Amino acid sequence: MKLSALAQESGVSTASIKYYIHVGILRPGHKRNATTADYSQAHLDRLGLITWLRRQLGSPIDSIAALTRAIDDESLENIELMGFCQRLALEASNVLKSAAGSSSHSEPEPATATAAAEPAPAPKPIENDIRDVLQELGWPDISPTAVASMAGVLEELSTSGYPVGRDTIMRHIQALTEVASRNTTPITDDLSRDQICIEVVRGITLHNRLLVATSALVHASLSAMPRSSQSI
Repeated sequence: MKLSALAQESGVSTASIKYYIHVGILRPGHKRNATTADYSQAHLDRLGLITWLRRQLGSPIDSIAALTRAIDDESLENIELMGFCQRLALEASNVLKSAAGSSSHSEPEPATATAAAEPAPAPKPIENDIRDVLQELGWPDISPTAVASMAGVLEELSTSGYPVGRDTIMRHIQALTEVASRNTTPITDDLSRDQICIEVVRGITLHNRLLVATSALVHASLSAMPRSSQSI
């Protein structure tokens, strides 16, 4: 398709498309001649991802550029790419706070001899509890980002005086298992890598919003009903 058709189908102006090509987050079209280029479904997929990140998360161009470089890096497996998307979504939603001194949306970097020589920070006790629960459930522990995110929230709860333990972790994980199973079903290797990324980022963002709203509804309703004392 021509540039005008790409703009019409994607809902993105030709000026914005040219800008995205200029900054390197959208590949140029296939040149037909000096003034005309052809664009494909891959361009539509990429524009859909860029548009969602810009409009829904307000992601800056440098963060989107880091993500698109990860997408275009064929050495990065889909599961690693999904972890990258998860971190972006959690940080944009203020669920995950970046570690001090690190970039908010850093790209995966190959290990170096220097990095390998540096000892990894010791896991926090609450992170070990989370991993113990995952092991008990027989689930793979593949997302340090998610573990760190959950551990951070649990620590804040504990500091605020709420009782927190392995039962808290297990109860919340089990409560969300059915919902998460349904949400992750559409994400398959049949999708393009851009489509995988938008499914992950959009899914995490929108379902986090739904969970917060549902939590407010449930807590409000239960607070108005006679109840026995319960811990989190």
